[in-house]
Amino acid sequence: MSAVIPPAQLEFPLAPFDARGKRLHTGSSIRILSVESCAHDLPTEDRQRLHALINAQRNIIEFDRSGFVWLDSETANQSANFCLLPTELVLV
Repeated sequence: MSAVIPPAQLEFPLAPFDARGKRLHTGSSIRILSVESCAHDLPTEDRQRLHALINAQRNIIEFDRSGFVWLDSETANQSANFCLLPTELVLV
């Protein structure tokens, strides 16, 4: 699991590079290494649901202006439903 950098220490916009230093692009297929950046303050049920996504493969829908990576949902409509730090992902 990758370490979560406190928000005060992040430099925005975030660089679009995965945990291995490989450049990420919209449409890239990735594997989720960690969900800590979005799960830490959530209720237990939501944290468990997100932690179940570790090692799941998803596609990048977009990068927001801060550099967070928005990933597709499990449904076929490809709607973005959560975002992670680029360093919580690896290209597949």
